[in-house]
Amino acid sequence: MADSPTALGSVAADYATRAAAFAQTESALRRQADRISQLRLLAFVVAGGSGIALLGGWGRAAIMVAGLVIGAAAYVALASRHAERRQRARWAGVRRIVCEQGAHRVARDWNALAPWSGEVLNHEHPHAADLDVTGHASLVRLLDVTSPGPGRLTMMSWLTGQAPLVAELRARQDAVRELTPAVEWRETLTAHAWTAGQSRRADVERFLTWAGEKPWLLERPAYIWAARVLPFFIVPTVGLAFLSIFWTWGALPPPSDSIVRLGALARQWWVLPFAAGVLLTGLTRREVGARLQAAMSHLGGLAAYAAMLGHVESSPFTTPRVAGLRERLANERGASRALTRLGAIVRLAETQYSPMGHMVLQLLGLWDLHVVVALERWQATSGMHARDWLSALGDVEALAALATLAHDNPGWTMPDFVDAPARIEASALGHPLLPGETRVSNDVSVGPPGTFLLVTGSNMSGKSTLLRAIGTNVVLAQAGGPVCAQAMRLTPVDVWTSIRIDDSLEAGVSLFMAELRRLKRIVDAARDPARPRPLLYLLDEILHGTNTAERRIAARRVLSYLLDAGAIGAVTSHDLTLADDPSLDRPAQRVHFTERFDQQNGAMTMTFDYKLRPGLATSANALKLLAMIGLGEG
Repeated sequence: MADSPTALGSVAADYATRAAAFAQTESALRRQADRISQLRLLAFVVAGGSGIALLGGWGRAAIMVAGLVIGAAAYVALASRHAERRQRARWAGVRRIVCEQGAHRVARDWNALAPWSGEVLNHEHPHAADLDVTGHASLVRLLDVTSPGPGRLTMMSWLTGQAPLVAELRARQDAVRELTPAVEWRETLTAHAWTAGQSRRADVERFLTWAGEKPWLLERPAYIWAARVLPFFIVPTVGLAFLSIFWTWGALPPPSDSIVRLGALARQWWVLPFAAGVLLTGLTRREVGARLQAAMSHLGGLAAYAAMLGHVESSPFTTPRVAGLRERLANERGASRALTRLGAIVRLAETQYSPMGHMVLQLLGLWDLHVVVALERWQATSGMHARDWLSALGDVEALAALATLAHDNPGWTMPDFVDAPARIEASALGHPLLPGETRVSNDVSVGPPGTFLLVTGSNMSGKSTLLRAIGTNVVLAQAGGPVCAQAMRLTPVDVWTSIRIDDSLEAGVSLFMAELRRLKRIVDAARDPARPRPLLYLLDEILHGTNTAERRIAARRVLSYLLDAGAIGAVTSHDLTLADDPSLDRPAQRVHFTERFDQQNGAMTMTFDYKLRPGLATSANALKLLAMIGLGEG
């Protein structure tokens, strides 16, 4: 339906207001961070100057010590405060972008939306390419408020997969209704999701694979005990041997004769535990290194995903679908805490990015082995739950995305699913990807089995858009979301389309053959005895790639197959005689679009109202279009 301009304007204005508020907060925080940075520099100068003066014996020692201590303490405190201000400014910036993108979605300003970085489905899918499920101006971009990992994966599966049971669809609808007014909660989840954007879908899948891997080091307890025991010999012997050198040179006074003797003994034997540690490092280097690299390379976005999980775990919602997902995240000690703990372990592994410090830790304490033990223990206790955690998170993200769609389009409605012979009935049905101010709505009825909707009309009158409006709204309904209509009742169906068909020079396939292959797949799907749901077909200008006589015969044959299989659907055609065959006359439900031509200042203009009317079309416009562009008779 055509959303009320007032309602849409109110939603867009609300987004703009919140975006401006977050922009103001972001700017204020960045100014505060700049001032704190200047104070931090001043504290560093005071501490550094006091330290230099103290070492040089300049000035009063008490004052220099006080300056050093106060300056250092102030520097540490200001550094922490500076980091906190910058983090809050970044968060306000993300929230600003979330609101700005919301306003662009309401306006269907596709060029202003963040670029789509996911996959674009081709014509092998039953309906995704024809119905703009993916791509530049598409359903996924209208719903793109999810993380690139679990949220987007779940949303894509709901839009492109088979319809679930009606009970599941109704449960999703209840959850979407509850989440729709929770604007702050949804936008916070979206902000965390976009913060997790550094972690691509492939990264998430690699993380899940890693989380489910069998441990390597935990199955070798001898290595673990050696890593635990050796540092107790390496650190004291190396330390005493090092100190004994200074005692021997007289650089440091010896603490006692017994300690000196221990130092001398350590200088003789330190190499044994040290060599044992080096040998253990060499024996485990390849496997330990691979596991550390996997942890550091594939676990990006952990903090953001942990924050998302915590946000869901603390949600107040009570509908069974959301409450059940929240319970799935509560096993063990909580999904968010487990991921946070893993993030802390991964940060320990990142000492490898500081080569000198890492070398000291590894040679003296066998650092990498202890980190791998911690990682593998996490895998053993929490890794088995990771896939289920992210699956539950993906479901919540998808529900929140559908709720955002409902919030952004207040004139839309939740469809009713009925257990009855296949039928789709909608009042004021519009195309969800068109802007509200230009969208034209129509009452549409498709079905029951044994009938089909025959849509006729001239070029550019709205026939293809009607098919896409039917299909995209069915896809949204069967994902559990709202539909662009005043009311809609339907039976769950499998959606198959033949709207955009291209030939292939590379494959040697003509336009006519490409369409025939597509129609063959649709007919086979409709006649499949194992098909659990009725089939909905949407065919645009059926078999337009051949001559008129053969097209009529072939089109009637295809439609007869689909009618005999019990499928329901809509077909557009310029052929006004398509239903003249007695076998198609009764099943055809005839509707049409028309146009209007006017003369203005000696020039012909053509306008469309895109309103659906009963019966067959009574006009054509091809020759008039030729005349309008200057290709009429001379």
